[in-house]
Amino acid sequence: MDIASLREGNVKLKHRVAALAAAATVIALAPMAQQAQANTPVPHAAFTTTNNTDNGGPDPTGQCQNGNELVNCNIYTQKQYVWLNGGPVAAQLDDGNYFFAVLVPGGQGGNENPNDCTDKNLSDNAPCDTSLTPGGDVWTNREFSISGGDVSYSGTHDFTQANNKIRLFPYDNTTNPGGVYILAICSLADATNTGGGELTQPPGVDPSDCKYDAFKVNGEGTVPAADRLVIEKDAAGSYKTTYTWGIEKCTNVGQDCLSATTVQKTGGTATFTYTVHVTHDAGTTSDVKVTGKIQVFNPNVDDQSNVVPVDIDGVTDQLSDGTDCTVTDGGPQTLTTFETDFLYSCDLSSVPDGQLDNTAEVTWSSQLLDNGAFLVGSSADKTFTDVNFTNTPVHDCTTVTDPVPSGGTSNDNPFPATVCVGDSGPPADGGAGTGASDGFTFVYHVTYNVTAGCHDFTNTATESTDGNSDSVTVTVCGPEQTSALTIGFWKTTNGQNLIKTYSCPSGKTSLASYLAGLGPTDQGPFSNATGCGTTMANYVSNILKGATATNMNIMLRAQMLGTALDVYFSDPAMGYTSTKIGSIKPPSVFLTNGSLGGFNMDLTAICPMIDNTSTGTATCKNNTPSTDGHASGAFNADCLTVQQVLDFESTLPPFNGSTSAPVWYAGNRTKEEIAKNTFDQINNRDAFAC
Repeated sequence: MDIASLREGNVKLKHRVAALAAAATVIALAPMAQQAQANTPVPHAAFTTTNNTDNGGPDPTGQCQNGNELVNCNIYTQKQYVWLNGGPVAAQLDDGNYFFAVLVPGGQGGNENPNDCTDKNLSDNAPCDTSLTPGGDVWTNREFSISGGDVSYSGTHDFTQANNKIRLFPYDNTTNPGGVYILAICSLADATNTGGGELTQPPGVDPSDCKYDAFKVNGEGTVPAADRLVIEKDAAGSYKTTYTWGIEKCTNVGQDCLSATTVQKTGGTATFTYTVHVTHDAGTTSDVKVTGKIQVFNPNVDDQSNVVPVDIDGVTDQLSDGTDCTVTDGGPQTLTTFETDFLYSCDLSSVPDGQLDNTAEVTWSSQLLDNGAFLVGSSADKTFTDVNFTNTPVHDCTTVTDPVPSGGTSNDNPFPATVCVGDSGPPADGGAGTGASDGFTFVYHVTYNVTAGCHDFTNTATESTDGNSDSVTVTVCGPEQTSALTIGFWKTTNGQNLIKTYSCPSGKTSLASYLAGLGPTDQGPFSNATGCGTTMANYVSNILKGATATNMNIMLRAQMLGTALDVYFSDPAMGYTSTKIGSIKPPSVFLTNGSLGGFNMDLTAICPMIDNTSTGTATCKNNTPSTDGHASGAFNADCLTVQQVLDFESTLPPFNGSTSAPVWYAGNRTKEEIAKNTFDQINNRDAFAC
C-alpha cells in the first residue's frame, strides 16, 4: 500500500477516533511537570511496539519481525503498524505532558529538532510557512499526558486507552537507506514556543528534553549495501555539595558572646538569656560526573528478518571540554541484536561554567555480513547538547539540641530544632559564614532558684551533623549562711543575756578587750569598752540604741559593733562556748555556723540595706547587690575576711580615732554608707563569699 492510500484510509478513521477521544477522560498535568526546572529530560525510556487483535488492539497479528512484541518491537512489516508504548511498568514515563515525533536518523540533533518545521521531522506532514506555523499533523495533535501510569490523548491519531498506546502514523517515509526511523518523546515542561508564530520552531523544546527509540520498517531500504549503524544517547550531570556546620553558645548579650556569667542575689531567682548560633559553610563540591546510556542500533537483517551480526571497533564517549569518558564494555565486539546499550561515566574536577556537550561515537571497519551485504567501514556519532547538572546536597541539615540544666526551668527552650541550608524565616538564614549576621540564631531563657552559696549550671548546645558543641556555665550565688546576728538581736533579752553571762570567759579574751583592741591603742572605735557582765551589756546597748539614720557615723558604728559581737561570740579562741551557764543559753545556740571572723567576704557586691532597728530584718533592693565597695574607695581590696573588714574600719584613716565623736572617711557620707551597708549585710547573713 502506498503512502497516499494510507493517508486516505486514515481520514476515514478520524470520525471514529474523534468520538473515542471525546469520551476519554483528559487528566490534568501532574504538579511535578508544572514545577519542572529548565532542561527537564524525559525520565526512563521510550518504546515502540504493535497493537494487534490478540492483545485487544485493531491491527492484524504478525507485524513485528524482531523484538518483544508485548513491550518493544524493533522491526515492522509496514510503517502504519508502529505504536507508541508506555513500556514495562519499571520504565514507565513519569506524570506530565509530552508530545511525540517521528524523525529521520540524525534528526534528533541540533538546536531545532525534533520540533515541527525542521528538515528531518517526518510527523508534521506538511511544509511550514514563513511565520513558522506548521501545517498538517501539528505537534498539538501529538500531545499526550500521563497520570498515575495512564495515558490520556485527545488528538486524531488512533488511541487505545486500555493498552495505553497511540499510533504514530501518519508520518512521511524515512530517507535512511536501511528504512530506519527514530521515535522522539519530549517533555513539554520547558517548551518555549507553544503559541506558534515566533522565531523558533514550535513547540520549542530542547533535544536534550527528549528520549529516543529506533525502529526499522522492512522493504523501505533502497540501497543494496549493508545499513549503517545508528547511535543514540542521553546524558545527565550530577554533583554533591557537602556542608560543614559550626555552633556557638553564649549568655545574656547576644551573638558577640561576651558576658559575665555569675549572678549574686540575696534570694528569689536568677534568669539567664541564652543565645545559640548555628552556621554552615558554603559547601564543598565533589563527585562531579556526567553519566548516561548509549544506544547502538544495528538495522541489518536477513530475509527472515533476523538481525545480522556486525563487528564494531568500539564505542567511545567524550565531553566538549576534552574529557574522555569511560564506556562500560565499550571495546571491540559483535552486535547481534537490533539494540545494544552501553553505560558510560565521565569524571570532572568541578561543575562546568557554561554549556557542556557530550558526544558518543561507534566505529566499525569494512566487513562482509552474513546476509551477503557489504558494510563500508565508518562511524556514527550523536551529540547531547547542554548537559544539565543536578546537585545532591550532603549534610545540608543539622538538628540542634540544648537541654536545660538540672535545677533550671525554661518556658521557651526551642530544642530540638532542625535547620537546613537555604531555610528562611525566624531564625533566619543569613547565608554561609560564621559572622553574627550569618546562619541561624536561637534565643531562650532559663531561670534558677537562688540558694545559699555559689552553684554552677552547665548546659551544652550540640549540632548533630558534625557533632560540634559549645557549652556555657553560669554561676548563681546566694549569701552564705554564716553565724552572724543583727543589731536587733543584741538589743533583745537573749542578746543582752549573752553579753552579761559570757563576755568574760575564764582563760580567754574578754569581750571588752577584743573590742578595745580593734584599731590603734586608745584610738579605735570601741577603745573605751571596759568591764564585764552588766557593765558591758549596758555599753553595747547604749551604742546600739543610739543608732539613727540621721547620723551615718553613729549608724555605721552600731552596725560595726554588731559584727564585732558576732565575730567574738562565734570564735572558739575568744568567747565562744557551748557550755550553758545557769539558765542562760550559750552563744552556740544562736551562732550556729562556726566562726565568722575568718569568712571571706566579696566586697564588690554590697547591698544598699537599711536595717530595721527594732526587728533587725533587711533586704537587698530587688534582691541584687548594686555597689562595688572596692571600686568606690570604701575598701582596699575586693575580698577580705570579716575580721579584716573590722580591722580596716578601725584604723586611722578611715576612722578618725575618736569615741566621743566618731567619724569615718573624713565625713564622706557615700563611703560611710557603703561601710555601714557592708556590716549590715554581714549581720543579716546576706554576705557573699569570695
